[in-house]
Amino acid sequence: MRNQSNAERLHRQSCRLTIALALLLVGVAASYAQMGGGQMGGGHGGRQKNQQQANQQSAAPSAPTALPQAWPRLDTGAILCKSRDDLVRRQMQIAAGPGVTVSGPAPDCLTIKQQTGIQVLDRDGPSRTHVVLTDQTKQTGWTDTYLPPAPNNSR
Repeated sequence: MRNQSNAERLHRQSCRLTIALALLLVGVAASYAQMGGGQMGGGHGGRQKNQQQANQQSAAPSAPTALPQAWPRLDTGAILCKSRDDLVRRQMQIAAGPGVTVSGPAPDCLTIKQQTGIQVLDRDGPSRTHVVLTDQTKQTGWTDTYLPPAPNNSR
């Protein structure tokens, strides 16, 4: 009976060793695969891996490209008057102060609601510029917006 128990014990130990060895081999194979090891069974492993990496890289979304801002432009809140005389009347009203009425008709001006590209047609000093909107309306008018020759990139 003692021989049988020794045989059973030996058999159990050999089974444990076999399982441990199998688990070790699985762990080594998994580590090798994570480190970028080749594939088994053919000489195309490296090419397939490179193709997979290229597909993964091309599938990654690219960073959004910054759209160039229109220049020159009128920003939101800028004033556009129909004529130079309308702009001059508006400037005189502002200079006179609140509550003071200036003679003549009210200036025909509008407030720009969204950033709009323009083309400068003429200038009458730094505070009066004749422009045409480059949007669908192609509206012409006069603005008191200061328009430097190039955008201010310090913002």
